[in-house]
Order: sequence, then structure tokens, then C-alpha cells
Amino acid sequence: MRYLFWLAVFSWLPTVLIWLKYYQKLRRYPQTFLYSVLAALLISVPWDIIAVNQGIWRFPLQNVTGINFLSLPLEEYLFIIFETVFAVSLTLMLKMYVRSK
Repeated sequence: MRYLFWLAVFSWLPTVLIWLKYYQKLRRYPQTFLYSVLAALLISVPWDIIAVNQGIWRFPLQNVTGINFLSLPLEEYLFIIFETVFAVSLTLMLKMYVRSK
């Protein structure tokens, strides 16, 4: 469960704050978010599965919910999705800021 707390503080909270402030601008880019999340999942999930299966890293049971899919915990999928949304949101806002200068 520690992983969910970490996600809430360092991923979900910043993403929600950006979206609360810039919703009108960010909602214009649904395809950008969709394609970015899909690309991140296509790259990150196989990478993580290989790393876990080879023992390069692991997800201790006391830190996750125990809900797994393809040998990865639910939290890892949420991390990939929300960090991508956060990064794309921040990038789009910075792009708009630079263009306005």
C-alpha cells in the first residue's frame, strides 16, 4: 500500500493540480494524451515484465495491493499512466507558455 500513497503524493496530486488550473487548455489534446499513454504502456510494460522475471527488480508484497496482471502490480500500471499524463500536461503547458512569450 505504500506504493499507492507514493503515487497519490508525487503523481496524482501534481497532475490534478495542473488539470484544475489548465483544464480548458489541456482538454484540447485528447489524442496527444491517448497516444502518449499507449506508447508509454507499450514500452514500459514489457520492460518491467522482463526486469521482474529476471530478478532485476521486484515489488515487495508489503508495498503493493497484491492485484497483479502479467506479473506486475496494479500500481505499476497506474504509475506509467499517471506519470505520462503528468509529463504530457507539463510539457503542453510549458509549450504554451513559451509560445506566449
